[in-house]
Amino acid sequence: MLLKHLRPHQLKDAVTRGLPLLVPAGCIEYHGPHMALGHDTLIVEDVCRRIGHQLDCVVAPSIEYGPTGYAVSGPDNGTIDVDFSAFGSYAKSLLRAFCEMGFRTIVVIIMHQGMDGPLALALRKGAAELAFERRLEQRPRGWWGAHRPTPAEDQETWGKILVCPMILPAASPPAQGDHAGYYETSFLLAAHPELVEQDRLGPDAPWFCELDKPLNSATATAAFGETMLNAVVNAWLDELKPLLPKTQL
Repeated sequence: MLLKHLRPHQLKDAVTRGLPLLVPAGCIEYHGPHMALGHDTLIVEDVCRRIGHQLDCVVAPSIEYGPTGYAVSGPDNGTIDVDFSAFGSYAKSLLRAFCEMGFRTIVVIIMHQGMDGPLALALRKGAAELAFERRLEQRPRGWWGAHRPTPAEDQETWGKILVCPMILPAASPPAQGDHAGYYETSFLLAAHPELVEQDRLGPDAPWFCELDKPLNSATATAAFGETMLNAVVNAWLDELKPLLPKTQL
């Protein structure tokens, strides 16, 4: 179910039932001459949609405008870069709002620049700070030294907000990442074929399209993209099921 479609009574029911909140995160960035600028967000949204078809969860509106550092192009080709400090403050505020809604498990799923990129780092920093702040609101200083935390207390402190890559280790192979090459083009061909125009690839295509290799943007296929998406979704189902209340399984 989509968070932005819920009415208040439905939100309260989802929170009471302990459903996880999935938050897709990506960016607007140049992905070669043949693909949509929103590739990263579009793919992670599709993964969350597929998860939602098999598992009871809530999907938040996407974090669309992640930092890019103009790594592959400037704004003339459609890339948007946002100030890292400003984004960090926004990300933390957003995560706090989700916590205050009452969600006990919040999972941010990232498809952009890996877990050491600025998008992931800002969200991980916000999640860690909120975990400390929330614990200090509930307990006096020295709370961890005063007694040995139970597994449930550790989960409540550190496991409430998870920031993870879209492609979990269990999904690779077959799923892999690149930038607008064989793998990402295949992902989008499977999820949104109407947003891919491989006939626009030519000798002036950027290096990351890897047209000099057998597996490249031009040889990408929807069939392989579907294989990768299935692997990604299955890995996420295995990851999320232990986080669900037993009544939901």
